[in-house]
Amino acid sequence: MPVPDQMQAWKCQIGHGKPLRVQVPTPKPGPDDVLVKILAMGVCHSDCTILGIKESMYGMANEFVLGHEGAGEIAQIGSNVDSNLYKPGDRVGLYLVAGCLQPTCPECSRGLQQLCKSEGGAYGIGREGFFAEYAAVSARSVFRLPDGLEMPLAAVSADAVLTAYHAVKVTAAVKPDQTVAILGLGGLGMNALQTALHLGVKRVLVVDKRRETVDEAIRLGVRPEDAFCTDDPGAKKLHKVVAERQIAIDTCIDLVGHADTVLSAQLALRPAGRLVLVGLLSEQAPLIPVVFVPNGLSIQASYSGSVQSYEECLDLMGKGILRPKVQTGSIEDLPQVLERLGEGKIQGRMVLLPDWKR
Repeated sequence: MPVPDQMQAWKCQIGHGKPLRVQVPTPKPGPDDVLVKILAMGVCHSDCTILGIKESMYGMANEFVLGHEGAGEIAQIGSNVDSNLYKPGDRVGLYLVAGCLQPTCPECSRGLQQLCKSEGGAYGIGREGFFAEYAAVSARSVFRLPDGLEMPLAAVSADAVLTAYHAVKVTAAVKPDQTVAILGLGGLGMNALQTALHLGVKRVLVVDKRRETVDEAIRLGVRPEDAFCTDDPGAKKLHKVVAERQIAIDTCIDLVGHADTVLSAQLALRPAGRLVLVGLLSEQAPLIPVVFVPNGLSIQASYSGSVQSYEECLDLMGKGILRPKVQTGSIEDLPQVLERLGEGKIQGRMVLLPDWKR
């Protein structure tokens, strides 16, 4: 397919605070890369966080194309890419971190490709991302989509779905006979809930500040008495309800990462319980040694997910078992979408379509 010399994109410039609309040369794929025409782009609260950074960190570039959720069609393949695996026109989802896959890499050699920093880290988080007409990505980061999986859903597969799925299945390693609490039913939380239900967890408690998302969780199968809206009149914190009702929670999965949710989660856990932290809403959160140590609690962070988890997510999405909640908008409205997202006014995941104006 013909590829233009120039393309439209939204860039992050560290310290500027707002996305910058630019016209830049269309990237050319290297020998081991593919060039993807981006057809859908998910917007994550992390995009707001990245724009708010004052100084570059973790090896991030000072200026880069924003956006780490994307899907599209292959436009070109590099000279070393096996044409039997990929060809122009293939519909693909984009995995966030290609990784170096070298046996000497301390992350990739332990199956932690998503944590590898040697290749520049995650697309759209310090290196060129997907809020653009085209993206050149490693062939290790493209995965063919199941037939029938819509592009807006595919766009959020590698973060909103994968991060939640991996946190529940792999990091938390939930079991059917456990009781699990999920804090936050936003862009990731509802996918975490669907994952827990799919894995047959016997009892799932959910907590969110929005009544409509709590009601949706009930429709998915959560018991009404186990669904808590913190904005309801007279609502109590999770740990207080757990204590009153003598509920033994094995695992709390915090998709919010606010100081209040981290505090409530550790107070709600049974002895030897686990807190899995995914959300990033607070720079600091309380950890109470006199709660953690005598109760033998553990805390573990969960970031993105493995390639195996991503392939499982795509399969489950193709079968309709995991169905992320998305709404669509225009890439032209990215600044307004980010503002609304930062204010908590967007439910589920917002996916932008590439109706670029020149």
